[in-house]
Amino acid sequence: MVGEFLQLAERHFKSERQVGFYAEKLCLTPEYLSQIIKTATGKSANEWIDDYVILEAKALLKSSKLSIQQIADELHFADQSVFGKYFKRMEGVSPKEYRGK
Repeated sequence: MVGEFLQLAERHFKSERQVGFYAEKLCLTPEYLSQIIKTATGKSANEWIDDYVILEAKALLKSSKLSIQQIADELHFADQSVFGKYFKRMEGVSPKEYRGK
């Protein structure tokens, strides 16, 4: 079950950040999926999804010439502002600051 979730997350994290999406694919309730993942890995399903998103965002910020707006679009955020707030909450710096490091 954990492996299936991680495969789904790796495949869909750009467009799907809700645990409910993955739970539905695995025919489970979001609560039960979260419980299974947390027990097995020590990290919640949301944390795993966030990790995939942040790793991809960091890779795009460091290795591509895409604008921050284009990265926000690539990761299916509503707009650059939402992406910026999400990134800052997760990493403690803005995408622009991270890119400049």
